[in-house]
Amino acid sequence: MTETSSDLSRQASNNDQNTQPAPSATGGAKPAERKPRKSSGLFKAFLLLLVVAAALAAALWMQYRVSLASDQAFASQIGQLGRDLAQARQTGAQALALARSQTGQVADLENRIREVQTQNSALQQAWQNFSSGGSDEMLLNDVERSVDLANQQLRLAGSVSNAIVALETAQSRLAQVNRPSLAGLQQSINGDLDRLRSVSTVDVPTQTAHIERLMDLVGRAPMLVPDAASAQAAPEVAASVWPAEQAAANLPADASWWMRWRAEMATWPARAAAVIVREFGDLIRVQRVARPDAILLSSEQTGMVRATLRERLMTAQLALMMRQQPVWKAELDNVQDTLAHYYDTRTPDVMSALDLAHKLDQTEISVRLPDISDSLNALAALRSAASRSGQDTGGQDAAPKNGQD
Repeated sequence: MTETSSDLSRQASNNDQNTQPAPSATGGAKPAERKPRKSSGLFKAFLLLLVVAAALAAALWMQYRVSLASDQAFASQIGQLGRDLAQARQTGAQALALARSQTGQVADLENRIREVQTQNSALQQAWQNFSSGGSDEMLLNDVERSVDLANQQLRLAGSVSNAIVALETAQSRLAQVNRPSLAGLQQSINGDLDRLRSVSTVDVPTQTAHIERLMDLVGRAPMLVPDAASAQAAPEVAASVWPAEQAAANLPADASWWMRWRAEMATWPARAAAVIVREFGDLIRVQRVARPDAILLSSEQTGMVRATLRERLMTAQLALMMRQQPVWKAELDNVQDTLAHYYDTRTPDVMSALDLAHKLDQTEISVRLPDISDSLNALAALRSAASRSGQDTGGQDAAPKNGQD
């Protein structure tokens, strides 16, 4: 608006300069011609004032509109802040109510915890009183049950680990009460535990895995007389790739025709040999056998031989569980003898089976287990001492009664 007023003033001055009359040739001016120029200048100044006033009015109007818009925006922000403040107050009131309710619940829980702690302390005190004032008879009964269980595990099942667990239970029971009168029994149990822990046990899972491996070898190893199992294993041998065929398969994809042709020709002798071996290999076979009747078995009899070997291995597994060394050795010796006479000992499976059977045969499964006689004798001594003390007490009580009578 300021630029518009200055432009108007400059335009008015230019108009005044343009409307001034040209000086006369004589250089003089008439008095009657100056009056109209003065009135026209005043009119132009009035017009200029009007324009400036209009510009100022427009500027003030625009300023009013801008201030009104800003006031409305500020009022809307104030309203939004008021609503947010009311919502925050409502949320705070809800949180305060929830905190108060939780405070009440926490106080209730604290009271319950105090009650439980009081009851627990009372129970602990009662248990301590019961333990300290309990009878030796109950304690001896518990220890005797654990010792008898350990003795049964050693005698019947031959399980050293279970016997150790039972004796450790009895040992912990005696250590809890710490009675001086039972110190001898505790020392006897400790000595039996040391002897049991020093015993070398048989790794039953490993030996069982070896027996299962031997069963698998016996079921698929070739015999001197071909049977169904040998026929199933034959395609695996025939499917092996000859070195020449493998070399032909390793040729690059962009190999030339003459390289492929040369590789194909290199496989011809191997293929011919494979065909000859497959077709005529079973016609003539020279082999030395220890028992001539081994090659006279039928296919049904060879199946019976395999089944008999599996049964003998199962019996050996049962002997391993029962720690029966004679049965274990007899069954494994029979297995080795059958493998050596009825199976083809030149094949890798039969050689592996014989080696595994020999290793199993050399394993000692009947480990001499120690007894827990010290613990049993100590318990018997305590029992007899308790019975004698009871009889003496009964006799002393009966004597005054008889005297009174």
